[in-house]
Amino acid sequence: MTVKQKIGKLITKMSPVSPESLTILRTEFRAFRSRVNYRLNPFKRLNVAKYSAGENISLNVGCGPFGHDGWVNVDLMNLNNVSFTFDSRKHLPFKNSTVDRIRVEHFFEHLDKISEAPFFLDECKRVMKDGAVLRIAVPDAEMFIEAYSKNDKSLWKALGYDIEALPGNFDTKIAILNHIFRQDGEHKYAYDFEALNYFLAKHGFKNITRQRYRESLDEQLIDDQENHSNHSLYVDCMK
Repeated sequence: MTVKQKIGKLITKMSPVSPESLTILRTEFRAFRSRVNYRLNPFKRLNVAKYSAGENISLNVGCGPFGHDGWVNVDLMNLNNVSFTFDSRKHLPFKNSTVDRIRVEHFFEHLDKISEAPFFLDECKRVMKDGAVLRIAVPDAEMFIEAYSKNDKSLWKALGYDIEALPGNFDTKIAILNHIFRQDGEHKYAYDFEALNYFLAKHGFKNITRQRYRESLDEQLIDDQENHSNHSLYVDCMK
């Protein structure tokens, strides 16, 4: 165990809140710091403007370390291939109708369905050009529920789990569902196609289409992450 891990373990043990709450607090503090930095730091605003001032933008929101060349890659964490850090939950720093396409891969489920996701979808629609495509990938709740309810080894295996030899951190099959749908409090909502279709239509998106891995209405949106391919719901929609 590294010194940093030992310190983290000690902080967790001494914290007056649960480890899950501590993780949420750390994320919220990071988001608050990012918002303040954007408001008060002119160098931060100039850096953001460098990427957001164009008229033909391909935007990758919540990209993690999987940014794409030629895209504007945005994440709360300062990771490899991130163009700039930003709290994208309620605002996107782009002009109206300047974005050609948006990729949101395994980020949308991290948004609170009531207080964050509606604002995020409205912002996506605002910055998108007419006919632009928004592609959302989330864990597919239906696939996991089907595997669990049928207790089907082959379905679990297709999702990447051998239920006869579960990893050490999963004591039963329901632990897998808790991990996928909750992820220690980081996941806020579990979606199937019906729910995502309803939500997108409610916010005015058109041509809502369930897609397969690396199939899209926009050929520039087909480069999905392989590690998500066996358990994701892929949905395209247009402004």
